[in-house]
Amino acid sequence: MCQASLVSILALLSGCAALDLKKPTASVNGMSLGEVDPAGFTMNFDVTVSNPNGVSLPLAAADYELGVGGGRLLDGKIEPGGSLPAGGSRRVTLPVVVTFENLLTAEQSIRDSGGDVPYDLRAGLSFETGNPLTGTLRVPLRHSGTIPLRRVLSDPQALLRSEAARRLAAEVLGRVFR
Repeated sequence: MCQASLVSILALLSGCAALDLKKPTASVNGMSLGEVDPAGFTMNFDVTVSNPNGVSLPLAAADYELGVGGGRLLDGKIEPGGSLPAGGSRRVTLPVVVTFENLLTAEQSIRDSGGDVPYDLRAGLSFETGNPLTGTLRVPLRHSGTIPLRRVLSDPQALLRSEAARRLAAEVLGRVFR
């Protein structure tokens, strides 16, 4: 009986410690273009996350919304996996896949940009606390920059194999290439 009480007290104390968890911090270091293929390309966001707590926190999910020209272009969720070490930091890559079809919905903004398209990323990283009372901790992220669309559309394989890429190059960025 005493052993069961001791286990219950330890579980309660560890649960109380989880209630006092501080939110991790996160910052976007930058964005790099990943693979370009006939469907589109990947924007890889390099994020540094720091954990001020004495316990590691599993990274459960990341959600994001990517805007172009003041409007929402796409949104999604990914599961990066891994864990944030206790009292430590970790770099995480958030890959956001953009299709040429997505970009066709923002033709006017792209045309006005002249080929370097301004974007706004709003995202969040969710960490499991291991406690049903606290659930997950979500850390918001925000980052702005430009997509070098002229460079993306200079890939001959994308242009040869994608109708949407050709339309973007001809109709939307046509004046830039002339």
